[in-house]
Amino acid sequence: MATLQKILVAYDGSPQSKEALYWAVYFSRRTGAAISAVKVFEPVLREARWDEVGPVPEEMFEKYATAQKEDIQLMAAVKELGREQEIEIKTEVLAGHVAEMLLEYAKKNEISMIVAGTRGKSTLKQLLVGSVTHRLVSTAKIPVMAVKKCPVVQYTGKSLIMNQMRRILVAYDGYPQSRAALEWAIEVARMIGAQVTVVKVFEPFQVGLAYTMAEGGNAARTAAQLHEMEELNTKLMDEAKELGKQQGVEVKTEILNGGVLETLLEYADKQGMDMIAVGAQGRGVLEKLPLGSIPHNLVSLSPIPVLVVKK
Repeated sequence: MATLQKILVAYDGSPQSKEALYWAVYFSRRTGAAISAVKVFEPVLREARWDEVGPVPEEMFEKYATAQKEDIQLMAAVKELGREQEIEIKTEVLAGHVAEMLLEYAKKNEISMIVAGTRGKSTLKQLLVGSVTHRLVSTAKIPVMAVKKCPVVQYTGKSLIMNQMRRILVAYDGYPQSRAALEWAIEVARMIGAQVTVVKVFEPFQVGLAYTMAEGGNAARTAAQLHEMEELNTKLMDEAKELGKQQGVEVKTEILNGGVLETLLEYADKQGMDMIAVGAQGRGVLEKLPLGSIPHNLVSLSPIPVLVVKK
């Protein structure tokens, strides 16, 4: 089963990264998980030889020194936030390509989950501009939590007001990666006392699939194929409930009709969900999480945090 022991926050001082940090603080306060906040300084001049670059203006070194100083001050403020919440936040300032450095840090330090902020642009724009969060979602082997707004924490002055996270939605289709997402959702729910709702979306194209599989659309055979699909979906929901029962967590289930993305977002909004967990296969951006994939679209469009988990 999943275990949440160490959280890495991708931090740069932006409003979105602050929301990600608040979310990590919430988890740490509720679960005891350790937090590492990492700021990556990405140099303007990368992997170039001095004879190719030519003389570097003195002002460039001054700007670099200023940026380093600002980063140190930024992380000092993060440590102070931790002290205010009576938790220790380990901080690091690294230099290099942001996503690569974060993934390297996560591997070396046996991180359980990466938490990163997202501004919520369209998926196309995110991929074109090389969003760090989308790169992490695509390439990280460990779960990545994309946070646009933390729904259970409000920060005013020097006070963090924490509400109880009550509802976690899991997109489930029975594949190994969605089962892994369910395991993570159950583990989080077990530690913080939240409720898990598992949703299987029956898409319109599956009716056409049943028609095709029924040897030319024979009405009786089509009905039989649809009934078989319904039985399979019911079996998947029973398996989800049993998985929760084994961990002492009640799991509610729903089988809904419609497009997966739209149905999940609408359901999450209507039911007041605090978080969505979704499974994803994963190698590279174009190979396993293509443009238009459900995980990437949820990261872009969901107003609540999305946890992307791979098998």
